[in-house]
Amino acid sequence: MYLVPDLLEEIFLQLPLKSIVKFRTVSKQWRSILESRRFEERRLMMNAQTKTKIMAGGDHRNRTLTWFKEDEEVEIVYLQCDVTSRPSLSCDGLVCIPVPGWVNVFNPSTGEFLRFSSGRDPPFPGYANYYLDSVLFDVFPGYWRMGFGRDNVSGSYKIVRMGFNHHWEIHRCEILDVNIGRWQRLSPPPYEIGYRRKSTCVNGSIYWVEVLPDQKLLALDLHAQEWRDVGLPLGALGKSFQVANLEKRLALAATYIDNDHWNVKIWSAEAPEETWSVIYSIRLFPLDHPYDDPSSPLWFWTRPVAVSKKGNLFFQYSYKRLFKCYPETGEVRFIAAEICVISPFVENLVPLGRLDSKTYGLKHLDHVTLSSRISNFFRRMELKRSSILVTTAVVTLVMFRYCSRLSRS
Repeated sequence: MYLVPDLLEEIFLQLPLKSIVKFRTVSKQWRSILESRRFEERRLMMNAQTKTKIMAGGDHRNRTLTWFKEDEEVEIVYLQCDVTSRPSLSCDGLVCIPVPGWVNVFNPSTGEFLRFSSGRDPPFPGYANYYLDSVLFDVFPGYWRMGFGRDNVSGSYKIVRMGFNHHWEIHRCEILDVNIGRWQRLSPPPYEIGYRRKSTCVNGSIYWVEVLPDQKLLALDLHAQEWRDVGLPLGALGKSFQVANLEKRLALAATYIDNDHWNVKIWSAEAPEETWSVIYSIRLFPLDHPYDDPSSPLWFWTRPVAVSKKGNLFFQYSYKRLFKCYPETGEVRFIAAEICVISPFVENLVPLGRLDSKTYGLKHLDHVTLSSRISNFFRRMELKRSSILVTTAVVTLVMFRYCSRLSRS
């Protein structure tokens, strides 16, 4: 039985993610619909009405390592991967995980996994403190400065990496398109980039923030491959910075001490103007609070993660804890401990790379086999096993509703 594409799209929108992933293999027509940008945007609008989901590394079954206080506004989606020792970057629900000698890109929605050789890592820099860096910061193998994001013009996802020598002189700057799989030279940035802070991608540009020796914010347009300096907001000097993509806008979080308390101020900028406005001003806790007492304010950082449907803010800080802030009252609530937050979880059905270059599942993070199957890469997810009978019932119900709407019109 032939169904028109519009009707098929309406049916697919009602199905769970697991069924959508399976249906992509039925025919070229179905794959074209399910991997289209239009379907992705409509699916995203539907999911926006559900509970906020945050993607994190670890295993929720091991309560001795991760503690999470249930919250009605957020669902933690655990990625079956040790990101404690493997810092990652994320864009549109995709996860980029550099490991020694390789850079991996993983799509949790479909299980697709791509791996790209990165060659030999640079020598260990003399200015680095490995113990401090590994405990408090997200430091990539080889002390590479990494970026991962989507080119808004071509739609391709790209990886950027920069390497500096002992004298802070850049010796390597490259970019890789995941659809091509080959590193290409990139013009070097106008100044040095620190290695202790994650970058973020917003509206087709990757942003890096630096604190020492000067406070700067640098951006790279992924399509034009051009660098630009972005002015920091007034009143941001002298604070510990982190950048993030918050609700598809560039956010800058500054942590500082005031009146014997830790405080966080978060600015947001609308691209491309990048004009700043304060969106959150949070008083955290006293300096002697038992959450942890860093010996330097520059080592204590916070990063916004997501905003719930009720407008409450979820943010993480340097000691692997997750907090929730109620802006109307200023209350800050402790949500989770020993949690490695990656990013908000977003469904992404766009295929990665070439079909002959893919494997499936994070079990290949260390060893890639020639053949593999989609593994159970999520330990906890709001996806239930669907049989053919359930899928048929859903299709029939949606067709009935669709036909009824047509008859009324």
